Amino acid sequence: MKGLLLPVLLGLALNVSAAEKREEGVPPGTGSTDVRKEAGEAIDAATTKARQERDEFVDKAQKEMAELNKKMAELRKKAKKLSGEAKAKLDRQIQNLEPELKAAEQKLADLKSATGEKWKELKAGVSGAIGRLKQSMQKTREGDS
Repeated sequence: MKGLLLPVLLGLALNVSAAEKREEGVPPGTGSTDVRKEAGEAIDAATTKARQERDEFVDKAQKEMAELNKKMAELRKKAKKLSGEAKAKLDRQIQNLEPELKAAEQKLADLKSATGEKWKELKAGVSGAIGRLKQSMQKTREGDS
């Protein structure tokens, strides 16, 4: 057993010494520690950028949703002032818009808590829902003018 231990320890010492010499001969910034550090910094930067992009999109979408909610309130207020067939028509249109509005709000809520690649998928859903809602409201406003 003693005869086996000495060669193993000697081999380990030589491997450590060789690894240290390899690190010494490596140009600055290319050692394994430096590469790991740079990779970590790159990941942090990408994560920060993605978070910032998501936050900017969420802010924009929230502003659009606030504007759409305001327009919906205006339509409801207008419907209260109308009577007869005009009121019935606008009430139906509002009823059709409400589920779209709720769906867009839910998608935005889901997006706020999403991370990683999931938020990119949800971003498309939020954009589409807001776009469809804007078109529907525009048609409603044009139709009752």
